[in-house]
Amino acid sequence: PAAEFKPASAVAEVADKSIAVLPFENMSEDKDNNAFFADGIHEDILTNLALVQELRVVSRTSVMQYRSTTKPIRQIGRELGVAYILEGSVRRAGNKVRVTGQLIRAATDEHIWAKAYDRDLTDVFTIQGELAQEIANALQAAISPETRKIIERKPTENLAAYDLWLKSRQISNSTGHTPASLKQREELLLSAVDLDPKFAQAWGDLAVCHALYCFWNYDHTSARLAQAKAAIDNAVRLAPDLPDVIQNLGTYYYY
Repeated sequence: PAAEFKPASAVAEVADKSIAVLPFENMSEDKDNNAFFADGIHEDILTNLALVQELRVVSRTSVMQYRSTTKPIRQIGRELGVAYILEGSVRRAGNKVRVTGQLIRAATDEHIWAKAYDRDLTDVFTIQGELAQEIANALQAAISPETRKIIERKPTENLAAYDLWLKSRQISNSTGHTPASLKQREELLLSAVDLDPKFAQAWGDLAVCHALYCFWNYDHTSARLAQAKAAIDNAVRLAPDLPDVIQNLGTYYYY
């Protein structure tokens, strides 16, 4: 259908609530073993902001090119066509985590909002939700009760399962869908759902992993198809309204 015409004032209003979340800097001492965690926090915060209907959030794919960039904020804002930039960092040490965020007006390089969260590692999901809500408030973007409920929802109570899920996601983002990478992801996700059988997002990603085996003809057997079906059924049963699970369901059917 033809695109709906919007008056200039409406376009300006949408543009004023546009934001790019740059990759978070990994400040952990053991950088190599915690890179997956910093990337996971970044992606979760980006996803939470994207749930806010009034915000226009640039995709993860588009912002990853700015990892460790030396480009000025004004230039990044122009290149991505956004009014605001969110920079941040993650430091993980033992059972503690520190997450920082700085909201910057791209056109002027002015810091609008900044905050550091020093919490126990078990509070990492709360941090993600609070950060997204504070940014939405700073941009005067309303959050519906339904969206707030999703943002505040913990994916799992088991941090070891969460780590395994993040590692699987990092492999998917970085290596694609080779037989070796799918095997790694399958093992990680099976371990995650073994630790927490109620981890809907892990079940959903596991379903997609099984479906990819079939799609690429690495293992197009009835047993593999049954595993994919069982995994997606678990995900939908546990969290039918969760955006990640809805996306997993569509991806499962596609593959």
